[in-house]
Amino acid sequence: MNRFALYLFVLLIAGCGTPPNQIISLREGTFRAPFYDQAITYCQKDGLTASILGKAQAENGIVFACK
Repeated sequence: MNRFALYLFVLLIAGCGTPPNQIISLREGTFRAPFYDQAITYCQKDGLTASILGKAQAENGIVFACK
């Protein structure tokens, strides 16, 4: 196995171990989602409405609360 093939194999294994984008709890009742649609879906499953509070740190998603 040459070095290039080994490098690709390691990248493949590392990529499979990375968790998907998901909702993260920040504080009591406050969450971070990568996308607006994910925030809405997360709140709707409990029969609530998503209230967007702003951008997350480093503009990495949005901060929201379910009300």
